[in-house]
Amino acid sequence: MDKLSPEQIFNKTFKYVFFRVLIPIASLAFSLIIMKVISAIMGGEVGWVGTLIWLIFTVGFAFGVEFFVGYKFHASHVAVVTDAVSVGVIADDMDAMAKELVEYRFPSCNDYLAYSRIVKGSIGQLQKHLNVFLEKKMSVLVLGQLIKLAQIFVGAALSFAYDLILGYTFWRDGKTLFTSASDGVAIYYNCWKRIAQNVLILAAELIGGMALLFIFTAAVFMPILAPTYGPLAGGLGGCAVGYFVCTVVKTVIDSRLMIKLMFPFFEEAQYADITEEEYGMTCNASPKYKKLYNKALYEAQTAPQQPQG
Repeated sequence: MDKLSPEQIFNKTFKYVFFRVLIPIASLAFSLIIMKVISAIMGGEVGWVGTLIWLIFTVGFAFGVEFFVGYKFHASHVAVVTDAVSVGVIADDMDAMAKELVEYRFPSCNDYLAYSRIVKGSIGQLQKHLNVFLEKKMSVLVLGQLIKLAQIFVGAALSFAYDLILGYTFWRDGKTLFTSASDGVAIYYNCWKRIAQNVLILAAELIGGMALLFIFTAAVFMPILAPTYGPLAGGLGGCAVGYFVCTVVKTVIDSRLMIKLMFPFFEEAQYADITEEEYGMTCNASPKYKKLYNKALYEAQTAPQQPQG
C-alpha cells in the first residue's frame, strides 16, 4: 500500500486544524464582547482604565483557553499526523487513538507545560546555534543577513521544530517521555541539513506574509472601532483583531508545513542510532538540552519502560 501524501494527511485530519482554529476565533469574539460590555458600563469611550481592564480579560482568556484546552487539540493533531506518517495509514478511530496517546504522555496541562518549556528552550538554543553556522554557509548572502538580523525567524522556525519533537514523543517506541524528547531533539539537531534550511526559509516567508496581513487587518478595523470606543481602545482593538486573524491563518499554514516536514524528520528518526558523541555535541551546543538529557537519564533509571497504549 502506498503511503499517504502530505496533502492526503492534511485533508483527512482537517477537523483537528478546524478545532485549533476555533481557539483564536473564540478569543477574538470574547475580546470584542468584553470591549462592548466595558463601553456600555462606562457610557461610551472605554478610556485608559477600561482599556487596561479589557487587555487583562483578553490576554487572560486567550492564555487560559490555550493552556487548558488548546494544547489538547494541538497535541491530538500532532499525534494523529505522527501515526499517519510513521505507519502510512490513518487510524480508523483517530479520536480514540489521539486521546490514548495524549493522556498517556500528558495526564494534565501542567505535565504538558513542563515538557513544552524544557523542549522549546532546548530547541531555541540549538536553533540559534544552527543559525550561526548557516550564516557562514548560506550561498545566498541576502538570506544569511535576514537570518542574522531578524531573530523573529528563529521563533517561527522553533514552532515547526517543536511539533517534530512532539511527534517523536508520541511515536510508539516504548521510551519514557523525556527520553523520547531528548532523542527527538538530538535527531533534529543532527539532521538539520535536511530540515533546518527549509524551516528557516519557510519561516521567513511566513513572517513576511503574517506581517502584511496584520498591518492590513489592523488598518481596516482601527477606524471602525475608534469612533465608538476611543482612539486608544479602538487602536488596540484593531491590533487585537489583526493578531487573532493572523493566528487563525498561521494555524492552517503551520499545520500543512508541519505535516510536510514530518516526512524527512521521520525518515531520519525511524533508523536513527544516536551515539554518545552526538549526545555530547548536542549538550555542548545547548545547556538547556543538557538539562533535558540529564532528566531523561534520571527518568529512564526510575521509570520502567513499557509500550504505549
